[in-house]
Amino acid sequence: MGFHSRGVTRRACAVVVFLGVVAPGCAETPRTATNFCRVLADRIDEMTTPPTNNGEVERLVDHYGRLAEVAPLEVEADFIALRDVFVAASKVNVGDAESVQALADAAYSAEASADRAAMYAAATCGVDLSTGFAVQVPTQTPETTTETTTEP
Repeated sequence: MGFHSRGVTRRACAVVVFLGVVAPGCAETPRTATNFCRVLADRIDEMTTPPTNNGEVERLVDHYGRLAEVAPLEVEADFIALRDVFVAASKVNVGDAESVQALADAAYSAEASADRAAMYAAATCGVDLSTGFAVQVPTQTPETTTETTTEP
């Protein structure tokens, strides 16, 4: 193998290493409304079933975390806030009044985020986050006025 061949091999190895390090960062899921709605549709059934054990709460953490990852930036923080409430719920000690109160406070603090997230899901995907049911979003039609002219 000559000097030229070793140089090509080294460059090829460098490219492979570079792509192995950089490419995963470029493969981030797009933050589009279409992608958000697709992810929501895949997860909504589990998200609307009230959790009965810690495993189900952890699944909600995963679901809301994934939605935060794909949500358009305008609602990302709202889905992070909801995820964080479920994280707090997964750690609550039901025998400790302070722990329960901290969870109640976290849920109350996330109320505005929950409202915005619900409005976004309904307006963008046609899905009610609390029930999973399809909702019809009214479309606004511009008001039209008709002018009538009377001849003198």
